[in-house]
Amino acid sequence: MSKSVTLRMEEYVPTGAFLKTSFERDRAELATRFSEFTPEFLLDFKAQLTKVEKLESTLVLTEEQKGVTSSLYEASTVLNKDLNFLSFYFERAGLDTASITAVKKKLAARNIEGATQRLEGVIQYAVSKKAALESKGMSAIFPDELATAKVNLETKNELQNSVMNIKKQLHKDNKAEYDKLYSFVSLITKAGKLMYDGLPKRDEYTVTKLVSRMRRGKKGGDKPKE
Repeated sequence: MSKSVTLRMEEYVPTGAFLKTSFERDRAELATRFSEFTPEFLLDFKAQLTKVEKLESTLVLTEEQKGVTSSLYEASTVLNKDLNFLSFYFERAGLDTASITAVKKKLAARNIEGATQRLEGVIQYAVSKKAALESKGMSAIFPDELATAKVNLETKNELQNSVMNIKKQLHKDNKAEYDKLYSFVSLITKAGKLMYDGLPKRDEYTVTKLVSRMRRGKKGGDKPKE
């Protein structure tokens, strides 16, 4: 299992929690092929998972920080929809929409810094073509609304970055504990994939499958639509 490709440190605990359910059920069967999977091994795995869970529960975040990711992506979705209107006005005025499309692509990729940087140029261009765009239905205050949305997005993104830095410090300060949990996850998943090769149950021991489930759950409904 490649740590750098499939699993982020903040995903060790949820991955371990998913895996624990399957491993508790299958431990005795797995032990017929992997003798080290004793009841004591299971207890050690659960104890390490609990230890890291408790470490993460010590994170002190404000209520605003706790909801920042959802809030950021909601703001991103709203901006994306507004840009669809701006693109419509651009098309009617015979203006190139490539710059708007570039911003939308950055938003879809969750590259907020890149999106806001490109958005500044779009706003300035819209202001310079204001008369033509207003003749095609754009509100006189629309560029100002986009500027406000840009500042809002930048503020939320800065807050999210501060949260990420807090989490990174937690991981750095407790690397040995995270690495120990990872070693349990790595061993169990490798054994499970061998044991259940060719069977549907193999997915329960495939980290990419587990992580995909987690990331879909986090992003569900948040990703901007074209």
